Amino acid sequence: MADALPSNVSWTQDDDSVEVTVRVPDAAARADVRVKTQADSLTVALRDGAGAWSTTVTGLLRHDVERESCCWALEKRRGGDKALVIQLEKRDASRSWDALFRASGAGSILEELGRDQVIVDAGASTAESVVCGRCGALVKASRMEAHA
Repeated sequence: MADALPSNVSWTQDDDSVEVTVRVPDAAARADVRVKTQADSLTVALRDGAGAWSTTVTGLLRHDVERESCCWALEKRRGGDKALVIQLEKRDASRSWDALFRASGAGSILEELGRDQVIVDAGASTAESVVCGRCGALVKASRMEAHA
């Protein structure tokens, strides 16, 4: 699953943690950065030269992290760029992440139902499948009664 991250944001992982890197202006100081980590989310906001805050990246993390173990620092990178580096400790070190954030369900049936996914229990032929009007799942017609 590919992340649709801003061009100034990247991430990597190892067995225990996820590292998020956000390129920031050279003039950025610690006071110009707000990082909010929760067990299931990350938000980064930067203050510009005029004093206005803007959210650079925000989303529900693909998997949970140990919030109390998360930390961040501003670093001067090779080539002179400045970056905000955020370390997120994985709650489940055995799990490899395929994306930094969960797919967005904004404006979809997923958002309406408050779900991350819809279960598909459909047949190979479209004639065998129906869409459940209650939850939006694709269900094999012969199993619709059991689904409801």
